[in-house]
Amino acid sequence: MGDQLFLERFVWFDNEARRKRFPNATKLGEHFEIACKTAQRSIDHFRYRLKAPLEYDQSNKGYYYTDSTFQLPIIRISEEELMALLISRKLISEASAGSLADELGTVSDRLGSLLSANLPGIANPEDAFSFRWKNIRTTDPQNFNIVTSALLQGKLLTFCYKTPAASDSTNRTVEPHHMVNYMGNWHLIAFCRLRNDWRDFVLGRMTLCSVDGASFPIRDKETWQPFLHNTFGIFQNRQTFNVVLRFTPDRSRWIKGEVWHERQVEEIQEDGSLVLTIPASHEGEIMIEILKHGSQVEVLEPIWLREKVITEINAAANKYRV
Repeated sequence: MGDQLFLERFVWFDNEARRKRFPNATKLGEHFEIACKTAQRSIDHFRYRLKAPLEYDQSNKGYYYTDSTFQLPIIRISEEELMALLISRKLISEASAGSLADELGTVSDRLGSLLSANLPGIANPEDAFSFRWKNIRTTDPQNFNIVTSALLQGKLLTFCYKTPAASDSTNRTVEPHHMVNYMGNWHLIAFCRLRNDWRDFVLGRMTLCSVDGASFPIRDKETWQPFLHNTFGIFQNRQTFNVVLRFTPDRSRWIKGEVWHERQVEEIQEDGSLVLTIPASHEGEIMIEILKHGSQVEVLEPIWLREKVITEINAAANKYRV
């Protein structure tokens, strides 16, 4: 741990000097909450042991590089690797929706210093990329920690859960096997002992989470992976069906190339319309996706889904009739 903290000081100091912010022992000490004498010893080590070409500027009361080509010998990795780290870090931080913010904060700061110090150009890498999520259901940080602890330890997890279709919560005891972040929301794939089947639980709908303490045998990956990946969306049912949609030529230009599911089939018609076939299992989730395209899409198959969409559209139209 001591060596790691020592390295962080070098990375931070290197970044400040490279950006001509004239770091000194006082600034280094304040940033890392260490004594000024300790900070000065770190600077001396940086200059004399690592051969950093640093000089002290009296007017700016700080150090600067006399040779801008100098690089820390311990962090020479490629620009592509640095970019991959940066984008991954931003994705993880912003997809956590608050659950991992505190835990990732320190790691993010360390990685951010490393990236800022080594990426070329004048743009601030922290401002170069971001991710946007919508309809996020925030997860209580304590519940998140409890769920991940049960998952990693292979322990039974108990909690109260309220589904959108139910008015009351139910007590669940589950065998947690996998967590997935879908569109910014955390989901737990677990074998539910109450339903005696696999279920998808949204962490934001869980309350009173606790680790049971009892272990359970980990089930084969093949038993839960199809439940997660077989059809469109995140909510999966045992019954699957193909949905065939026809988009207008205008909307097809937007839809073409979008991946709704890896097994989808696209067919461009002579008039420029797009016929898209995708496997689905949760009618509510696929209907939401269909309805958001309004008059620009038509359900061709299955007939029962087409009729449900017609009923929903007519019900919506009735609300606007005078």
